[in-house]
Amino acid sequence: MRDRERIGRIAAHHERDAETEAKRLLGDDPLYDGIAQRCVEPCLPKKGRILDAGGGAGVWSSWMAGRTDGTVVLFDVAFGLLKAAKERRRMDSRSGRRIEILGADLREMPFGSSCFDFALCEGDPIAICGDPNRAVKELSRVLKTGGYLAAGVDSTIYRAYRALSRGASPGEMVNFLSVGKSPAEDGAAFESKSFTPTEFTSMLKNHGLQVVRMAGRPIGLGPNMLDAFVSAIPQEERRRIFESEKDRTQLIDFLERVYQEPYLAAMGSHLFVLAKKS
Repeated sequence: MRDRERIGRIAAHHERDAETEAKRLLGDDPLYDGIAQRCVEPCLPKKGRILDAGGGAGVWSSWMAGRTDGTVVLFDVAFGLLKAAKERRRMDSRSGRRIEILGADLREMPFGSSCFDFALCEGDPIAICGDPNRAVKELSRVLKTGGYLAAGVDSTIYRAYRALSRGASPGEMVNFLSVGKSPAEDGAAFESKSFTPTEFTSMLKNHGLQVVRMAGRPIGLGPNMLDAFVSAIPQEERRRIFESEKDRTQLIDFLERVYQEPYLAAMGSHLFVLAKKS
């Protein structure tokens, strides 16, 4: 697929969700969002420049701007999402004025080297951009020495688990594990790259980024979520848990503890990594 066509398809796919994303608040999915928030918050600089790479409708930019006196720079290739981000910024009279928004490509950012104190790349931009290695190289380039990169990517191990649960053969899984790349799925019109913890850690290290924390994150908290641990609960018991506020809260606490264990992180649908530039 030609590069310009790929970018167009990525933008079109994500712009379908622009209206929903414009209304979404961080924490709507308390487990998926919460694990990332607890990784990011201690490392946010009080001042300086913060990058929200592939930041879409500005959900994270708004949250970060409310927790720092610095400037947040958001960019994305989906102009429908950028429009939603600008509207979100307009509605935030307190910290919205410290959010800058522009259109740009993760693989060729229009910024000088070492100009950001912190960088976030959440929601799979690295996985879907078409050249993850180049994207990570760019993220490292614009980050100051000693600064942190927080990034979310799809988990290869989880994808294999999901494919097996849907009837994929062991032979198909051997092939998938060798490339970690899956074709368009769930309505997407482009391939995306997933990672094992070892693979992602190695790529970050090649660009001067040392992983200091890794967590897994299941997505879509609910009785029908395809999660290894939730799936182990009998269906009736699962429904009962999600109908009880106390039991649901305890399940969230259990899953959060499990997925903060680095050796189990890959079982989450997404890996969330915090790395420091050396």
